[in-house]
Amino acid sequence: MAQYTFQLRGWQAIAAVAALAGITGVQMYSRVRPVDDGMRDAVRTELLKDYSGRGSRDIARLVTEARQGAPAESLSLAPLVQRDVEFTSIAARGSMGGAIVVRAEVTVDGVAPPDGRAVRYFWVSRKFGGEGWLVLAETNSFRYFMELVPGSRRSHSY
Repeated sequence: MAQYTFQLRGWQAIAAVAALAGITGVQMYSRVRPVDDGMRDAVRTELLKDYSGRGSRDIARLVTEARQGAPAESLSLAPLVQRDVEFTSIAARGSMGGAIVVRAEVTVDGVAPPDGRAVRYFWVSRKFGGEGWLVLAETNSFRYFMELVPGSRRSHSY
């Protein structure tokens, strides 16, 4: 089998590096997504459930206690506390047609959140019918920043 080699020197090497940098920059720019009102409402709803004692961790705790045989009277959620969740900033990254990672800086009742996590990251996707947004899971800052890298999401778990 014949073997071909290419050597880029001088202006050709500079042009090739500039072209690769330009293509990568355009791909990274195309992964920055706008956050619409539906996406913002889905994340706010998830945060309200979490900070008012009705989040997925609270439900998982109740299920675990029920499986361990705790009496039914003790299996109750804490009283509902209405919280005011506000976004100081919110941004999204992801590819077209797939799940998007949303970064939200939040305040609860005008101060830092009770758990101390002022910045939260969520996987968000379109609902099956295409109407509205669904928060799939919470994620981390690594996934958020890796969404900028072209081809970084070959397989992932929510």
